[in-house]
Amino acid sequence: MSRDFHRGLPGGGSVTAGFAGDDTRSHLEMNPEGDYASVIWDAGDSFDMYALDPEDGMYYSPYTTAEGGESAVFTTTYGLPEVDNYYCFTSEVSGYGDLTSQGLGVIFLTNIPVSQAATIGSPDPEADVSVSLSSSPSENLFFRSATSFLKFRLGGDIVSSVKSVSVRGLSLLAGDFILGFESDGTPWSEFDSYYEASRTVTLSGDFVAGKDYYVVLGAGQQAGLTLVFSDGSGHSTTKTVFKAVDFQRGHIVDFGTINLGSSFTDDPSGEVAELYMKATAPASKPVTIVVVPDGFTEGERSDYKLLAHSGIDALFNTEPFRTYRNYFNVWVLSVASAESGANITDGHGNITTARNCYFGSKWGEENYGDMDLNESVLYDFVTTNCPDLADRSHSVNETPVLVIINDSRYGGICHSYFNGKAYCQAPFTYSGGMLGWGYPSQTAVSDSDPSAGVRDVTQEEMTELGLSYGDWRNTLVHEFGGHAFGRLGDEYWYDDVKGAVSAISAHNWPVPMSLNISAKYSSTPWSSDLLSRRASLVSSNPLYERLGTFQGGDVSPLNRWRCEKISCMIDNRFYFSVWQRELIVKRIMSLAGATFSLSDFLALDNPVDPLRDVASSPVMNPSYRTSSAVAPIMPPLPPPVLVEE
Repeated sequence: MSRDFHRGLPGGGSVTAGFAGDDTRSHLEMNPEGDYASVIWDAGDSFDMYALDPEDGMYYSPYTTAEGGESAVFTTTYGLPEVDNYYCFTSEVSGYGDLTSQGLGVIFLTNIPVSQAATIGSPDPEADVSVSLSSSPSENLFFRSATSFLKFRLGGDIVSSVKSVSVRGLSLLAGDFILGFESDGTPWSEFDSYYEASRTVTLSGDFVAGKDYYVVLGAGQQAGLTLVFSDGSGHSTTKTVFKAVDFQRGHIVDFGTINLGSSFTDDPSGEVAELYMKATAPASKPVTIVVVPDGFTEGERSDYKLLAHSGIDALFNTEPFRTYRNYFNVWVLSVASAESGANITDGHGNITTARNCYFGSKWGEENYGDMDLNESVLYDFVTTNCPDLADRSHSVNETPVLVIINDSRYGGICHSYFNGKAYCQAPFTYSGGMLGWGYPSQTAVSDSDPSAGVRDVTQEEMTELGLSYGDWRNTLVHEFGGHAFGRLGDEYWYDDVKGAVSAISAHNWPVPMSLNISAKYSSTPWSSDLLSRRASLVSSNPLYERLGTFQGGDVSPLNRWRCEKISCMIDNRFYFSVWQRELIVKRIMSLAGATFSLSDFLALDNPVDPLRDVASSPVMNPSYRTSSAVAPIMPPLPPPVLVEE
């Protein structure tokens, strides 16, 4: 992205500028009903107009207004070359790029400040990013906001002592971001972790009870938010929103009055165990899973709680966990690390950059298979602090543990034992930014005959399967829901071919592993339960036509078989195949002390793949753009570490 700009040529001119809709710039004037805000320019307000000359690069001219108003006249002493489009920004632009050949037009790099001033009744005028696109430098301009706004009021005895309000999200909220325009002038924007961006925005100043305050944020959906109200002397109160909040461009999300009470309430010790989900099914006992943090400091405790809730929600919105969620106790345990982040290794277990994190999580920058932690510390903590383990109603062998790591590096792994014990490590990769995973580039020529070799995957096949986009929660569902809980093996493959085997040894463990993979084409583990019923299943729902026997899995393109072409165990989509779903439900029933019924399972089974079958699925948002027009495509993470003792 270029950072070279040319000031416009000496000349001059004027233009009249107003705002489209209820977008926000200098200050707001609410109507008597309080449901609409007129935007008013202030005297001295300014914007820059940009024009891209194909030969000479980007020119800009600064415009200012002397009087302000709802519609104001802006003047400049510089002219611009004659081009097709003129781009206007109320914020500073620090870079630009011409991506017309990629269908994205001209894009700009601009900024939402992470530190903003508290102003009664209006956003910080230096924080909002309003933009306009025109075909002439002299036509009337209509500005639109490229940002969103969080509005709140404060109540309680301590409001006058509050000096800052910090808003923290699970995705990026402010800092440098890329902005472009649709053909009708509508702005689109995205944060890119390549530039300086933050998940935290802080509003500072003196606060008055009952008055409106605004925080300027980047547009997009946040899976949850934390608001921290501080007095600047170490005292604070934290409020957490454990639900999705949709921030749309030019719109105000009103949180209403937030009552802070009579004293600051944050307790450095906090609660250790939270029962986030309680079992209600009529079974012998709950199916217990445990979530713990690593690399979260005391001040990041609320971030961890948001991530834990968001990750667990992703798991229990994925079938079959969604249908059987009433069988589960989910314990979210808390403990602070002395430092943020995880240890970095040389890829061979040797720590090269140390982080004082509670469970000692570590992995290499490129060798993701080098990922582990101090198991004795982990299980000592879990058995002591998880009530279902402390009262000995459950054992560690039947209680998988999810470790959420406060580290933005890519990673994720599961350690699975022969007796059922398992823990999974899932980092907060790319600070919650979007990731993608592709289907292997080669596939078997014949599903039944390994000697036929492999071929390239066609574009038609890729279109049929869909490209999986998501974030760190997709790896969590794969590593924890698939490996740690479901005891599933990986179904993706590399180019290297594994030799034929008579059986997969982990099938015979006391708690079997990788039953979703078959060593034989003609006698698969799903033959009697599913393939024998395929015709009746298809008659009940055509989506069961996806059931079959497909070569490739267990990291080999040949000599291993799976029951569907695609699933979470290949590209991390929120979809387990029908045989995987059956195995997971069998595991649930076994841990709950209940009897598995194939007919009951099939009656409740939901074969829908959200990526392929649901228009509103959590796949790539059409408004999500990057400078390369795609999210980064990540490699598959290494297979689970299988431990026999």
